[in-house]
Amino acid sequence: MAQEPLRVALIGTGFGTQVHLPAFLGLAETNVVALCGTDEGPAREIAARYGVRAVYTDYEQMLVDVQPDIVSVAAPPPLHNPITVAALQTGAHVLCEKPLALNAAEASEMLAEAEQRQRVHVVDFQTRYLPARYYQRVLTDQGYVGEPVLLEATWMTTTHWERALPWTWWMDADQLGGILSDMGTHLIDAFCWLSGRRVCAVTATLHTTPQYAHRRLPDGGERAVTADDAATLVLEFEGGLRGAITLSAAAAGETQRLALHGTEGALVVEDHLRLCGRRRGEALALIEIPQEYEPPLWLPDENLMLGPFARLAGLMVDAIRDRALIAPPTFADGLAVQRVLDAAYQSSREGRRVEIEYP
Repeated sequence: MAQEPLRVALIGTGFGTQVHLPAFLGLAETNVVALCGTDEGPAREIAARYGVRAVYTDYEQMLVDVQPDIVSVAAPPPLHNPITVAALQTGAHVLCEKPLALNAAEASEMLAEAEQRQRVHVVDFQTRYLPARYYQRVLTDQGYVGEPVLLEATWMTTTHWERALPWTWWMDADQLGGILSDMGTHLIDAFCWLSGRRVCAVTATLHTTPQYAHRRLPDGGERAVTADDAATLVLEFEGGLRGAITLSAAAAGETQRLALHGTEGALVVEDHLRLCGRRRGEALALIEIPQEYEPPLWLPDENLMLGPFARLAGLMVDAIRDRALIAPPTFADGLAVQRVLDAAYQSSREGRRVEIEYP
């Protein structure tokens, strides 16, 4: 017998309405029934465009009125913990954006609440499901590279290159803005996901590019940027494996790369979409990705992250329906990354290597 679609409430009108909203609307087993945003006018306009009937500016009132099955949290990081805990307490399953929280203590509380209430909990590490990234993991599990010896990643983007870009919460360290929490979280998760190992220690340098140290305000004034727009990290994993990450949000030579090097070969994802490989005695060459690894709603030229997020949301639905064959990234994965973030910020502040302690 067919089951009723799961009722989804979305909180956040930025990335949430660009990716979360069309993805959940595109899945047969979910129905977006409410949208919550801080500014009612734009929220109503977006809701009308997509046919979402209920609009709120108060997420607590929305949770009471709507009683959704799933709450999708795409608000800024300071709100992740209070929204998630409130949603779990109403009985909802929760999908939360990364970084999971402001710190590991908040993330631990979210995980404990979800486990206590036996709710499905998912963190949005959707880049796992880019076809090249996912097939990289499949080949790694099949032994393509042998024993891993080095992970390395570069994420250079022009998202904050323009001098005229206005000041937003992304530029505020107190709100966990910055390139490390934004894009670095995906790479830290990728390293852990590919290797199956925990990070034991971090050495990091975070930086605000001097040319972008101030951003304009609506009144014509300026405000100092306190969050990082560039970062370098060296991660030490269990068993001696090392990983290196370089990030910039103001890089004119935009490029992305994620590589795993091992005793028998290497797998390299370039610019999110191309997978190259090399085994002993061979040259590095392009690897064809089987079509089965393409996610639903796959529109790489129009909305690169829509398909991967739809795959993630679909895995969440499978978990809720008790038919999951592949586990999505959970709050436990988000907490693991959060511990690395905490250590990286401490390392940069204190200028030293920081070890991560686990319970």
